[in-house]
Amino acid sequence: MMWNYRVVRKKELTHFTYAVHEAYYDNNGKVGSITQKAINPFGETIEELRHSWLMMAEAFGKPILDYDDIPEPGYNRKEDPDALILDERIKKLDAGETELIPWEDIKRDLEEKFGPFNEEEYYKETERKRKEKEKIHNDSFVGVPTLEALVKKLSQDYKELRKR
Repeated sequence: MMWNYRVVRKKELTHFTYAVHEAYYDNNGKVGSITQKAINPFGETIEELRHSWLMMAEAFGKPILDYDDIPEPGYNRKEDPDALILDERIKKLDAGETELIPWEDIKRDLEEKFGPFNEEEYYKETERKRKEKEKIHNDSFVGVPTLEALVKKLSQDYKELRKR
């Protein structure tokens, strides 16, 4: 079975997160599953660790995968500890068994300090910025022809960030 590392975008409650996962392909070359959790560089030797890191760097030269679009055959939510924790928190919240401060109270306090908050506009702006950053990523990194050129571009990007 063919596999490689891929950047995966995952929708959380109100925002997106990005991480590197192992992606496994079906016989038609389509991603059929990914690891449930993000992958860290790893090796039993320093050389293997370096190679693992470079293989992960290649992921930035491929299109971003959307977590919700991956079929993940055989995935069992009951075996996913993160999903179970979230499910339990939702049950407690629904049952009123939580000490969380209601959003309406937080929103009222923030608006008293900072003025009106338009939740819909906030989410629209957040989504606009996310799409803009993904476009910049796609235009800058996806399709770079060699690993050397990709690592060089990633390095330049990082240096520019550090200057700012």
